[in-house]
Amino acid sequence: MWRSVKYGMKRLWDRRKRWLRERVDSMISHSDTERIALHPCVAHRGWSGKAPENTMAAFRLAMSEPAVQWMEFDVHLSRDEVPVVIHDPTLKRTTNGRGRVSEWTAAELSRLDAGSWFDPAFAKEGVPTLDEVLALAAGRCRLNIEIKGEDSAPPLIARKVIELIQARRLEYDVVITSFRPEVLLAVRELTTVIRTGLIIDDQPPDLIPNVRSLGASFLSIGFRHLTGPLLQEAEDAGVTVMAWTVNQPADLQRIVSRPEPIMVCTNYPDRWLAAITRQEDR
Repeated sequence: MWRSVKYGMKRLWDRRKRWLRERVDSMISHSDTERIALHPCVAHRGWSGKAPENTMAAFRLAMSEPAVQWMEFDVHLSRDEVPVVIHDPTLKRTTNGRGRVSEWTAAELSRLDAGSWFDPAFAKEGVPTLDEVLALAAGRCRLNIEIKGEDSAPPLIARKVIELIQARRLEYDVVITSFRPEVLLAVRELTTVIRTGLIIDDQPPDLIPNVRSLGASFLSIGFRHLTGPLLQEAEDAGVTVMAWTVNQPADLQRIVSRPEPIMVCTNYPDRWLAAITRQEDR
């Protein structure tokens, strides 16, 4: 049964990729299509340059662009141990709530105003659950799920996140990332199928061996730390590299001009696409 589910998801993704290729090929040249494959866009907290970060509005907007193949977002646990999508451990910056995320239930968080800080037009946006985002993206967009959860024990939040991924049969369509090695180790204790990745804003010695020692095959790194030797070492070790958070047109152009495979995490998928196609910002 599991094999049939796996093959079913592969066929779904094959159809998605064919549709994407047809849409993109109708808009841009063959060489641009190759650059998209080499430097795929990861919409940071959704299309957070045009909608409030980590809201369903930002995710829907990101998926409205056919060339966007990935989205990145952050997860904490609510008081009732439901994975919810929000960056900070506290509510003040992006909602009208107060206190810590872990002090509110998922239902209470969903009723908060998580959009007015960005624009009054988004006042009805609440804090979504991870399961809502998984349901929205299934078969349409792959996901980089960053586990924050400073107020939660790593084994607990890892288990809650993995259970939802498994329930939706999305093990092959996500990567779980974290700044915290203990979270990645907790994930690996529970599954060997779901990819994991270390997040870092540095380039210490033995970075790639350290990533592999965590059972990870993904490196999310501040884009200013990208170097040719690091990228070559990562490729040789089978480690996928994602550069974050690349928002300025000149930085985007520089990265998408590189010959090495690099995923590009940005608040502005439109700027990424303009860099890919060497057009002016839209």
